[in-house]
Amino acid sequence: MKKRITLIALIVILAFSFALPTALAADMRGTALRIDSKSQYEGMNATYQNGYSPAVSGGAAHIILPLVPGPGTEQVKDKEQVNISVNLGDPSTAPFVFNNYDTAVSFEDHKLADGKTKQSYLVNLNLPLAENRVNGNYPVVITAKYPLVDGTIKTQEFTVFVKVTDGKDPSEPAPEPSGEPSGQPTEEPGTDPGTDPGIDPGTGGGDGGSGVSSQPKVIISNYEISPDPVNAGEKFAVKVTLTNTSKKTSVKNITVTFKSQTTDLMPGDNTNTAYIEKIGPKKTADFSFTMEARADAKAGPQKIDIAIAYEDSQAAQLTAADEISVEVHQKIRLEYDPPKFPSEVYMGDTTSASLNLYNKGKNTLYNVTVVLDVPGLTPESSAFLGNMESGTAKTADIYASVAQDLNAGMDGMDGAGAGNAEAAPAADAAVIGGADEPTSIVVSGESAPVQETGGIDAADSVQPGPVEGNFVVTYEDEYGEEYEMKVPVETILTPMPDYGGMDPGEELPPEEPAGFPWWGWVLIAGAAAAVVITVVVKKKKKKRAQELSEDLEDDDIY
Repeated sequence: MKKRITLIALIVILAFSFALPTALAADMRGTALRIDSKSQYEGMNATYQNGYSPAVSGGAAHIILPLVPGPGTEQVKDKEQVNISVNLGDPSTAPFVFNNYDTAVSFEDHKLADGKTKQSYLVNLNLPLAENRVNGNYPVVITAKYPLVDGTIKTQEFTVFVKVTDGKDPSEPAPEPSGEPSGQPTEEPGTDPGTDPGIDPGTGGGDGGSGVSSQPKVIISNYEISPDPVNAGEKFAVKVTLTNTSKKTSVKNITVTFKSQTTDLMPGDNTNTAYIEKIGPKKTADFSFTMEARADAKAGPQKIDIAIAYEDSQAAQLTAADEISVEVHQKIRLEYDPPKFPSEVYMGDTTSASLNLYNKGKNTLYNVTVVLDVPGLTPESSAFLGNMESGTAKTADIYASVAQDLNAGMDGMDGAGAGNAEAAPAADAAVIGGADEPTSIVVSGESAPVQETGGIDAADSVQPGPVEGNFVVTYEDEYGEEYEMKVPVETILTPMPDYGGMDPGEELPPEEPAGFPWWGWVLIAGAAAAVVITVVVKKKKKKRAQELSEDLEDDDIY
């Protein structure tokens, strides 16, 4: 019994051992050729893995497609030449000059961008562009046909997207149809005549080379930027939604590479690749990535190229390309010096103030205007500085009139009475006018209307004492959005000194000489008498001394 069980187990193991390689080989069929996605050949701007896009210049599109043997059991027989045919899409919309671009490529050495060489089947196409081409991304389907080792003919398709940017704007209205037949076949490119269009041929065929199968398309159906707009010098997140447009065919092994068209945007997480395992028919999948805008990034829309590489159900490698737009804003850096503003102003006088502004940001500021808003001060006008380029400085100079002091001269009206008509002209300044008449100020007998100061109540605007206000700076950015910045200032409203009815600055009249006081004459007379007495005393003393001298001489004789 044990021998019989052992024999049965041995048979099962042997059967499984033979069946497993066969199953693996069958499962790996369809990978005879694949894109060499990791090598950058001469003439390519990047590897397929890093988002290669065909060069478009000189009125032509230059496509490079390197193919190498895959890891499966199916191999090109004796590495013979591979026949290449090109499908340019719908002649009514495709930007290419239609012609026969079929060719054959051999497995041989080709030069890489770093100067080394590598063996591959290198498809090198130069497709002239039509003069009336329209901007956009256009698929070019390259079909490779070759014999396998077992003698069967294998057919594979590879899709490369060509981005046209030097044509017409797609938003322009299309020309009216002429009604003339185009002379092109009515069948869809890549399908066999007579095939039911309701059946997705991507679910079958291709293995035996019986026909060209339709390929599932993966597109970007939506994307979100957060925050939006993006501020220069900060990171931002991008969420992208991919949609498999095929009704019956799944796609798998989806690798998405994102790269900015300029150096202003950089990967925020040290990677520029995302991976999605599978997207079912008519299904979507989301992926997110982070990028960072450089501090000196140019303000405005920035483009990010999205390259998508994926496989269909037959493991054929396909590619798609698209782009998304990111709005970048530069931070506004408008700075100023401490304002030059008087610490004290005389009421009824005039004054001046100034403010220095500096644009230290990267963008231009438009319609820069400075207004002085201080209670009791009425500016002659605002200061319009115009546009300020990056790295420039401008100064706003403003002249203003200080409000009159309504309390000046009111003390003299107490005794004369408010109704005394003769008292008003005698006062230095008085308020006149009834309830229904405009208020005016009388200065030196002349009246003038009271000026309002920035919408502030006139009674409040003429009170002496400290006041606070602002330089109000307004400007616009490149998008027309208006900003406001306030620079605080303060001063003291001081009553005008009393010049005795004279205007400030008027010279005082010369004083008339007055009579000499009486006590002055008394002092002068006393001083004169003292002088006379002193002189008389001295003369007497001298005469007496002379007489004594004569008497002494007489005594000596005798």
